[in-house]
Amino acid sequence: MIIHDEHHLTAVVLAETERDGTLRVKEIIQALVRHLHDFAREVRLADEECDTAFGIVTRLGRLITPSDNEVRLMAGSLSLSTLVALMNHGTDGKPTSANLLGLFWSLGSPRMNNGESIVRSPTEGPPLFFTGRIVNTDGNAVAGAEVDVWHASLAGLYENQDPEQAE
Repeated sequence: MIIHDEHHLTAVVLAETERDGTLRVKEIIQALVRHLHDFAREVRLADEECDTAFGIVTRLGRLITPSDNEVRLMAGSLSLSTLVALMNHGTDGKPTSANLLGLFWSLGSPRMNNGESIVRSPTEGPPLFFTGRIVNTDGNAVAGAEVDVWHASLAGLYENQDPEQAE
């Protein structure tokens, strides 16, 4: 097929997506193609810039391990994860919005009593002390509220990333 111009290319790619997939997959892929092509046209993406972007995506993919997902971190950096959480859970007029636990939150971490330390390995640097209250919109304590706290070491790593740290 002969592509006549940059807009014809988008139409040809969209026509190809009509061949298979569920309606929802088609909808998502077609929107992705339209927006991606429109983005490239809007900024007049140069060859070198496109190569740089491909390099970033390739590097992110190569960095993914069972304990690190750089693509998910990038989605967080671009606030895409937050946007999706807000679109799907919103605030519904509540005083707090949907939030993300993040990549390094660990399901099944041991419960600690108020005042106990979460440190499991010798850690350099000054200790971080957290204090807070969970209150409702009237300022009254919320009974039974739970707070999950986790933090990176001075090296910038969480225990599930760093083999030197105890779980």
